[in-house]
Amino acid sequence: MAGFAVISIRIVLIFAVCCHAEDRERATFKAAVYEHAVILSDVRHENASVSRATALRHMMRNLDIYRNQAEIAARQGVDIMVFPEDGIYGMGFTRKALTAYLEYIPDPKNESWSACSEPNRYPNTDVQRFLSCLAKNNSMFLVANFGDKQPCSKDTHPSCPSDGHFQFNTDVVYNTDGTLIAKYHKVNLFFEYQFDFPPVTEVVTFNTPFGLFGIFTCFDIIFHDPAIDLINLGVKNIVFPTAWMDALPLLGAVQFHSAFARGMGLNFLSANINWPLMRFHGSGIYTPDGVLTYYYNDRQQMGQLLISDVPVIRSETPGTLPLTSDKDASSTIQWQHIPMVLLPPQDNTIYIGKRAASTFSSFVFHDLFTFKLLDDVSAGSLSVCNNVLCCYLDYDRDMVIGDVYAFGAFDGLHTYQGSYYMQVCTLLRCQGLTKSSCGRATTEAKTHFRNMRISGNFSSPYVFPEVLTYQNGSLAVPLHHTWTYTPSVLSVDTGFLDPVVSAGLFGRVYTKMDTNGHDEAEVSRQNN
Repeated sequence: MAGFAVISIRIVLIFAVCCHAEDRERATFKAAVYEHAVILSDVRHENASVSRATALRHMMRNLDIYRNQAEIAARQGVDIMVFPEDGIYGMGFTRKALTAYLEYIPDPKNESWSACSEPNRYPNTDVQRFLSCLAKNNSMFLVANFGDKQPCSKDTHPSCPSDGHFQFNTDVVYNTDGTLIAKYHKVNLFFEYQFDFPPVTEVVTFNTPFGLFGIFTCFDIIFHDPAIDLINLGVKNIVFPTAWMDALPLLGAVQFHSAFARGMGLNFLSANINWPLMRFHGSGIYTPDGVLTYYYNDRQQMGQLLISDVPVIRSETPGTLPLTSDKDASSTIQWQHIPMVLLPPQDNTIYIGKRAASTFSSFVFHDLFTFKLLDDVSAGSLSVCNNVLCCYLDYDRDMVIGDVYAFGAFDGLHTYQGSYYMQVCTLLRCQGLTKSSCGRATTEAKTHFRNMRISGNFSSPYVFPEVLTYQNGSLAVPLHHTWTYTPSVLSVDTGFLDPVVSAGLFGRVYTKMDTNGHDEAEVSRQNN
């Protein structure tokens, strides 16, 4: 019997070593993201409590869709699946109306728990049991967004709300046997008054056989913590539940999330809500080489499952990337404060024919950019500066009557819906034929660019290359390997297949003046 035991142990060890080696040799993994047309609650705006039974009935309508999509993904061999932020119950809740939807979520760092296998460890954990079983029954890593209700008291937490508990916007991750292996509390809330800012910022990772993953949510992508913390740790795979509202022309979901993946050299799995009426749309699977697959539907409210084989990227040793923190870079920046009551002169001259290469100013998403119009020639070069940033463009294009393009620069503090310092070089199709229309959102174009090169003297390594095109009546992002990016340089040598709506470099300088609204929310909470 002893000899049999030794042989058994050796077999197990050999199997474990072989499996580990096989995992290390995997070239790809199969990922899925689901853009969900969330079913909203009729009581979300009420400043009153709802029953747990009412909340569960509503959530199960969305979770039934999750189950159907996970089963479809499992039949295609998906290894990891991501669902969107707020997908289980929707957006726009008051704090009181949301409370019945929430569950106490234990900390997986302190205990191992599969709600599917052990559903009675904690009361009122129906949603966690559902998600745990969904991961287990489909043998996949599963990422979802759900609300965490954590009890507190003023004695232990001075910031404890008056109702005696924290409400956190939370991502949860389950492994293939249904065990909760990670949870993350969203740090940078976007006017989400139903939730609390977490007292502590946590950098959350989880391991899979196909690499180390980090996790953050929606507005987090704009700020240093925790996104850049994860990158500086060498994490190369990100799961990203989001409820992202397009903010064109620079911050469309598929545009900016693919740019973040390209600029930071990441695999990036982005799952968004689909609610076109409110500009919520755009999901995708992105890599350092570009877009593998995406979904952009701004006309019809409907969900979409995206599946793709993704190249495995092993995490790098921390400190090997040239991404030193620039959170104290304010001493090197000439701050540009723009009073929002100051409007640029309205130039309504229609420009058809030779255009002067003089600069003009126009707002782009509430920031005053310095622009130059592209001359009416098929090829040329331009440079434009704003503050200490100078941007450079070389181009060769078709000439199309009715398409006016401008090349612009911005180097300053963005102060609308949060404060964060940006350095941006951008080529934009103007909404109309006038200078004052340059910077307004537009979703169509006719002009093809045969080649293009955009560069700038950025003071930060955190630069994200963006490209938006027009395809079949909708915005699009070019698939991978159609253009190249080297630090602070975007270039295309063989042309885009589709007309260009915009292209550029979006840089972030992380400074002490960045704010996510936490201070304002704290003052509001104390006054109520």
